[in-house]
Amino acid sequence: MDDCEWTEHDDTAFNLRLVQEYKAAKKMADSSKKRADGLKSQLIELVDEHGYEGENGHRWYEVGEHKLKRERRVSTTFDLEACEIWAKEQGLWDKVSEVVEVLVEDKVLGLAWDHPDMRDTVNGFYTERETWAFKA
Repeated sequence: MDDCEWTEHDDTAFNLRLVQEYKAAKKMADSSKKRADGLKSQLIELVDEHGYEGENGHRWYEVGEHKLKRERRVSTTFDLEACEIWAKEQGLWDKVSEVVEVLVEDKVLGLAWDHPDMRDTVNGFYTERETWAFKA
């Protein structure tokens, strides 16, 4: 047999080895991530306990030549519920609200249920989306 010729047996052995290598690499990667996450948690505690506050409220801790930074991030959100209560209490609701018309899928399905002749049309509004996941 030529060195370049593969037999079904060779393919099976190669494929089996490929799966085994993948599983081993995945296990090692998962283990490494778990270890890195644990180390990160310890470093965060170290910075929180012994670090100093710098600009913008960031926390810093220096270990040898390494500067560890616990970055402070601030975001704002609008409290719709509190504002709605306020606007109603102040009599401003009509000035700060609007009616928005939207299509309601459940109502469309109810219409198709009541009118069987429309079911094919309504079913046509549903599109399939295909995604893939890999499991080994």
